[in-house]
Amino acid sequence: MRTIFKGLIIIAVVLAIVLPLASSNPDGLEATMEKVGLEENPVYHAPLDYGETWGQSVVMGLLGIILTFGVGYGLAKLAKGA
Repeated sequence: MRTIFKGLIIIAVVLAIVLPLASSNPDGLEATMEKVGLEENPVYHAPLDYGETWGQSVVMGLLGIILTFGVGYGLAKLAKGA
């Protein structure tokens, strides 16, 4: 279990270092839709967005890592017990 937590800490540190390098430009599909003028209003707004600031992005990235780990760990425990 300690190895898992060490891995999560390493991932969090790497995320904090690499995150500022992420592009703020839209992806290919989004850029094409903007050029063509097909961009529409969103159907819904996500309650937890990535945010605009570096701090918000780090928090959302860490939350994603924790949730993904939790779901994976829970599924592994269920599979091991079955």
